[in-house]
Amino acid sequence: MLCPSCGADARESSKYCPACGSSLVRTVAEADEYIGKTLAKKYRVEALIGEGGMGKVYRSRQLALDKPVVLKVLRQSLLSDERTVARFQREAKAASRLNHPNSISILDFGQADDGALFIAMEFVPGQDLHQLLNREWPLAEGRVIRIVSQVLSALSDAHGAGVIHRDLKPENIMVEQRRNDVDFVKVLDFGIAKITDSSGEDGPALTRAGFVCGTPEYMSPEQARGASVDHRSDLYAVGVLLYQLTTGLLPFESDSAVGFATKHLTEEPPPPSKRRPEARISVGMERLILRALSKDPDDRPANAEAFKAELHALEHRERRRSEPAPRRSGAAAAPMSSPVLAPLPRRGTGGSHLATQPGTVRDWDAAEATVRAVPELIQTTPNPMPSSDKLEESTVALAPDNPGGLGFFKVLTLTLVLAAGALAYYYFFNGDAATAPYSIPKNAPVPRKEDIQTQGPDFSTPLHSQEIPAQALNVPKSREYEMEGDQQYQRGRLDLAATHYKNAFQLNPKPELSLKLGEVYWQHELPGEALAWWSRHLRDAPASVARSYIVEQRKSVAGAPTP
Repeated sequence: MLCPSCGADARESSKYCPACGSSLVRTVAEADEYIGKTLAKKYRVEALIGEGGMGKVYRSRQLALDKPVVLKVLRQSLLSDERTVARFQREAKAASRLNHPNSISILDFGQADDGALFIAMEFVPGQDLHQLLNREWPLAEGRVIRIVSQVLSALSDAHGAGVIHRDLKPENIMVEQRRNDVDFVKVLDFGIAKITDSSGEDGPALTRAGFVCGTPEYMSPEQARGASVDHRSDLYAVGVLLYQLTTGLLPFESDSAVGFATKHLTEEPPPPSKRRPEARISVGMERLILRALSKDPDDRPANAEAFKAELHALEHRERRRSEPAPRRSGAAAAPMSSPVLAPLPRRGTGGSHLATQPGTVRDWDAAEATVRAVPELIQTTPNPMPSSDKLEESTVALAPDNPGGLGFFKVLTLTLVLAAGALAYYYFFNGDAATAPYSIPKNAPVPRKEDIQTQGPDFSTPLHSQEIPAQALNVPKSREYEMEGDQQYQRGRLDLAATHYKNAFQLNPKPELSLKLGEVYWQHELPGEALAWWSRHLRDAPASVARSYIVEQRKSVAGAPTP
């Protein structure tokens, strides 16, 4: 429906004109003049799909091939407007230049018996991107990349053919679900496309100097000024699309076309992660979106192919980051790191003890910290184990000159090893016969007596509920325990890691340790202990950036209280 006040397209479901705000009075729809009729003796019109300012779009059938097609018919009232007729013809010409799987195919252009001009194009089943966004947001980043990459492929082909779209928006992008190709994209509607070749066959200019055409929400700054545009104006619109697909919001909000144009011209878009902190937007994606939305076209990606290459590189980088680390042969299964939290170090994957030592851990840069909920807390430590040559030297020193006495030392060594193993088992697992050899003890050993200055721990209260007195603090020793816990975690030994973290906590109960303990217990599938430690963490650090992650994990445990 067209607004009777300003003539803008008000769509069929609107109660008010989106352009001027006038109330719309709707009457019972009259029978459409073309439905049921055959145009140009070739196309039978079956149903109305949509309606715009220039004309109507129908689902039709090509009689000769019994094939569904789409007919776009120019309004009868506009046939006398030479500029509108020329623009309609330009759409057919621009789209007919394109031969790309992701661009709509033009089948025919002609005139009906009553003089109406029409364009026949392929029929694309599915939904447009606006509908998909409304129904299915939030979209996974990989899916966003897959959809937008196809849009850029279509634009690359169009730009190579000298065609600039100038009206890229979700309503002009169809998404089809094919059997072996999900989210297959078709770019539609080249109604205000600009043909940039200099053949001179276009006749007079179809847009007046300073005339602004396009959809305000997606206009580039140069387009909003009415200045000359090139292919980078379409890339700006792709930036707006990416912003909308990742956040569910437009980069700017306004209640008028002029307001949108002004903001595109004068304001910097807020970072997507600030508009929707709960959305999972990678640092690389955010940087790319903001670069595409640069006011200066030279600061945007150079062309559609370069833009697409950056998206694919981003997808590859995120996929590698999300892949689990390889497991060591014959070693205990390594716990998987959380997609949000990074409180624990990456573990080595080598087979020797040297390969399991922590490597140099790089610091998170400022941008990556917007994705990681917790900063890197682990530092590397010197290898406490002797090298193989030192072990050989010590073995030689212990060996007697008399080979006949070697049996005695073998027996002695074996006895000592068995005794040490028995003591270690009792030390870590005493009192809990139900736990497996590698499970985490509920009452971990306490620090040595000399490490606590005045008083020992309170065994009557769970450690995560205890208040550690100031006299018992020993920060340097706590750090030693924490670093040892980091090393044990790297080796996949969650039991020993938990023990050392608890020892560290008793000497310095900082929130980072309770966060680590919660993560260790969670990875070891002991949710009760994990939630208890995470509750302590949130109590000591109410503004923790890990809160949303902890709440999410808590929801997955039946009956767990909300923090």
